[in-house]
Amino acid sequence: MYGMVNQALEALVTERFGAETWAAVRQKAGISDPAFITMKQYPDEVTYALAGALSEHLQAPVPDLLRAFGVYWVAYAKRGPWGKIMLASGGSTYELLTALDAMHARIAISFPDLKPPSFKVRPEGDAVVVDYQSHRPGLAPFVVGLIEGIGALFGESVTVEQIASKDAGAAADSFRVRASKAA
Repeated sequence: MYGMVNQALEALVTERFGAETWAAVRQKAGISDPAFITMKQYPDEVTYALAGALSEHLQAPVPDLLRAFGVYWVAYAKRGPWGKIMLASGGSTYELLTALDAMHARIAISFPDLKPPSFKVRPEGDAVVVDYQSHRPGLAPFVVGLIEGIGALFGESVTVEQIASKDAGAAADSFRVRASKAA
């Protein structure tokens, strides 16, 4: 993953738990680099090690932390240069979810080795179903948080239900998403 992902994780941890917690997590994960470089590609194992160390340090399940990170990721990305791309890609949860693949294609211009996930969206009654494909395992909870974060971005109330799991043999992780303007 690119350094910007690890930078966002660092920002989340330091904002919510302090710099001492981040230092302990980095040490527990065996990370010796003093800082992550936004545009540098890091092995996925670095990010997974950080998530595992954070889980151990906080005594919290990794899926819960990944979900919280997904919510945080949207707000973090909005504050940076990707915020303009996000906001230009849609004006609602459904619109942005539908535009994620195109948005990743635009971002790939700056990140030549980017291997983004794929989000295929199809309507289902008063909801949409999002099929998420990635070569990275175990990130379904992050996607739930990401969708919730997108809802918050647009001031919408969002419910996300995972209806298929790649870990359980499905072709993709699939989520039923309902979004409506928050009251």
